[in-house]
Amino acid sequence: MKARAFFNTIEDILLQSLKDELDLTPKPGCVDGRDSGPHADMDYDVFLRSISSLKGYFFEIMEVSNRKNTFADTFEAIRLIGMKYEEKMYEATKDINTHKGAIFTLGVIASAIARLYYDNKYITIDLISEYVKKLCANIFDDFNKKKMQDSNGMRIYKNNAKHSGIRYEAYHGFKTALDAYDFYKDTKDFLRTYVYIISTLDDTTTINRVGESGLAFSKDYAKKVLESKNFDEELNDMDKVYTEKNISTGGCADTIELVYFFKRMDDFLDSYMNDFLYNKEERWGIITKAIQNRNKPIITLNLNIKGMHKDKDEFEPIYKAAKMYLSSYECVYEDEDNYSAIYIAKGEATDEKKKFVCLEEEHDFMRFVDIDVIDTDLKPISRTELGYAKRTCIVCGGDRFTCMREEKHLQEDFNASLNATLLNLDK
Repeated sequence: MKARAFFNTIEDILLQSLKDELDLTPKPGCVDGRDSGPHADMDYDVFLRSISSLKGYFFEIMEVSNRKNTFADTFEAIRLIGMKYEEKMYEATKDINTHKGAIFTLGVIASAIARLYYDNKYITIDLISEYVKKLCANIFDDFNKKKMQDSNGMRIYKNNAKHSGIRYEAYHGFKTALDAYDFYKDTKDFLRTYVYIISTLDDTTTINRVGESGLAFSKDYAKKVLESKNFDEELNDMDKVYTEKNISTGGCADTIELVYFFKRMDDFLDSYMNDFLYNKEERWGIITKAIQNRNKPIITLNLNIKGMHKDKDEFEPIYKAAKMYLSSYECVYEDEDNYSAIYIAKGEATDEKKKFVCLEEEHDFMRFVDIDVIDTDLKPISRTELGYAKRTCIVCGGDRFTCMREEKHLQEDFNASLNATLLNLDK
């Protein structure tokens, strides 16, 4: 998937995760679909306006993160975008802080995903977490700034580093949210997961409202509700108690947003891979039909790119360069967006294969292209049956399949070889 479409999809998932959190009801200590809880200055409609004000934020974050840069420099770049959208949020809510925490947490998540896109790695929730750690490696440097010395965050941090809220969570790759997601996968219940988060998270919004003793009360209460045989009834009572005692669970809301995001992201990734497999099956159907109708061998052109995204805009020059050698052939199918095409062969399958093997050996960029010849019996013609050596590894020149099977090379090693080829393509 190309960058713009991919980033738009991720932004939709992130924005929907904010709406999921808002709609989760009853949610002790926070605004939900039923009431405002302990937050007299907020309501459901204010949160809706706040979410609307963030449209475009995550896309901007991903655009600026999708480039060669250090993680520290990327973090500073996205910080400026976050500050801009904080102002938009306050304007939409008339100076009420509805999503300042989410602007940070989900903004860092968006940046991590864009960096993974740039590196063309297969995205997983755990890998997103690892990239968040890299982005936030210097997150506690903020406490060295003079303006932070008298802040609530600094006071709490000095007392207990684990109580440094968002910074602590981001520095550790949102481990609390990952644990909560594991809890959700076991229970398939977001309300129970929210109570679980209250029982485990050292929520700084709770500390700011009711102190350390209030946090201890909140966590113990949540544990008892989880253990109760009448969860729904106890949860409703918990919601009332938290309102009466003025207990806010804003940090827990930021965490359940991440859990919703992880679930939606996993669903998207499953769908993405299923679509990829479906497209392969669809292309094979086109190949089969073309051979049956024309009784001639078929030539297929695809990029040989390691990674999740084989259709990035940066790869188009390689596809077009390879396509030039097939310009005299009849094209019966092309997916220009995914850099894939199918042609009718002009000669015998073995002769066609020899021709393209020679091209593969002659041109450096052809290492990143697969031109396969499929005979009329639907059998692909291999290099080895024609007496040629197997294709070598793009990175080290060794046995390609051994390197793939044993995962000898990192994605970064492949990317370095690919980037060098792209730079030399026009020379």
